[in-house]
Amino acid sequence: MHRIARLTAAVLAAGTLLLSSGAAVRAQEGSKPVIIGASWLFPLRSADTLNGKDWSIQDRIDHVQDVFAKHLGGQYAKFSAKKWGDRVHLYLNDEFVLAVTPADAKAAGHKSADTLAPIWMKALAKGFDDTHTPITGSAHK
Repeated sequence: MHRIARLTAAVLAAGTLLLSSGAAVRAQEGSKPVIIGASWLFPLRSADTLNGKDWSIQDRIDHVQDVFAKHLGGQYAKFSAKKWGDRVHLYLNDEFVLAVTPADAKAAGHKSADTLAPIWMKALAKGFDDTHTPITGSAHK
């Protein structure tokens, strides 16, 4: 009888621990690379919550790729950053691409999003330059 009580207590404790660490589990879902075309840009190691919506690592990568797809045929790319609290939001031609969060900075070994953002922005710009194919007037003859 005592073994069953101890086993039940252990199972309940483990369940409580899992429920209380749900955010930690979500933040540690793994690391996935941001890839544009054939260019590996950087790893994303944490999920995010943006405007009240939970974004998994894959959601964040999918958004970057969707925004790039809209602009890769264009003539130019202007990357910019805007400080947003303890985060830095990155933009491509004034369209939101990705938030650099304190969790991203910590996972990458940086003190803050402010120090990681320029590195990611440079990688995004390189990915654009390596991948884009501007539309030229000669194709419309």
